[in-house]
Amino acid sequence: DNYSVNGYAIQGEKRIENLGYNSNGKLHFSISANGTVTAPGNAWRISWTANRTRTWVEGQNTLTWLDDVYEITGNGSGVNRNGISYTTSITQALRAKLSCAWLVSGSITLQPQDYDTRYIDFGNGTCDNGFTVTVNNETYQLGAD
Repeated sequence: DNYSVNGYAIQGEKRIENLGYNSNGKLHFSISANGTVTAPGNAWRISWTANRTRTWVEGQNTLTWLDDVYEITGNGSGVNRNGISYTTSITQALRAKLSCAWLVSGSITLQPQDYDTRYIDFGNGTCDNGFTVTVNNETYQLGAD
C-alpha cells in the first residue's frame, strides 16, 4: 500500500500457488501477477498482467539449489508508457537454471498493437546472456551468444 521508489508509484499483486505434482511427477506452481508503475506527476503509466506455470524439472530431490532447473510456460499482456497495448506468449517453455543468471532456452512471441510481431529466442541451453529477436524476417543477435 502506498509504495513508491523515487516518486514512482508501484502497485500490484503476485500470487504463487503450489499445484503439487503434475502427471510427470514434477512439482509445479501457478503464478499470476498484475501491476502498474505510475511516473511522478502521472507523466505516464505502465500496466501488465501475467499467468504462468513454473515446473520444477530438475534438482527437486537434492538439498542444493545449484542443480535446480525450472520450465516456465504462460502468457501476459499490458500497456507500455506510450499507451501501446501488447500481448506476449511463451511459445517454447523458458528454461531457467538457478546456477545461471540468464534464461538458457525457450522462446516468446511479443505482439505490440499496430506493430510487427517480435519473436524472441533464448538459445539452445548455453548459460550466456545471448538471445535473438526476429522482426519481419530480420534477426538481431543480442548479448554474448
